[in-house]
Amino acid sequence: MKRSLSILILLCSLAGWVSCGGGGQSDERPADSQMVAEHVDPSTKFPQQLVETDTLQIDRAFVDNAIQSAWETIALTDLAVQKATHASVHEIAQTMARYYRQLYASLLRQKQEQRKADSDSLKKFTDGSREALEKLSGAAFDRQWIEKMVTRNEAAISRYEAEAAAAKNKDIRKLADDALPVMKTHQQQLETCRTKLQ
Repeated sequence: MKRSLSILILLCSLAGWVSCGGGGQSDERPADSQMVAEHVDPSTKFPQQLVETDTLQIDRAFVDNAIQSAWETIALTDLAVQKATHASVHEIAQTMARYYRQLYASLLRQKQEQRKADSDSLKKFTDGSREALEKLSGAAFDRQWIEKMVTRNEAAISRYEAEAAAAKNKDIRKLADDALPVMKTHQQQLETCRTKLQ
């Protein structure tokens, strides 16, 4: 009798395990589990939902950071167009200013599509780079501007490469992919210009 009861319990346990998706026999979730997934509290999300939420937040953070960086680059290139004395510095500044205005507009469109929010609050420098450059003139300005832009552009390339590899949003991934060749060309031009100024 005990043996029959043990076998019956074992069979019932196996039947319950299989019906809950154990052993890879069924891809369907039970109705209770489905309801929980549809009405889940954000603090108790399933791992896949957490990954998707984190990835979307990373995309949004990238766009915010890229908008800020593009605005700063525009301001710095405009400053160089006004103050540069070396023809090479003036030329690369004009080229970068034109490109970054286009990139800035594209980034703002992405932000509006994501959040429908105004990003004017970002328009202030995150470091003192502009103020320091404004105090310089002539060859000193040219050299410091080039050094600053080489560093900024290297950092931007790294951020855009990371986003191009990890972006969940296909439009943001395309934006990053499209920007990278231009940024790499700018980097070569900046480094060539830096060599000329030495």
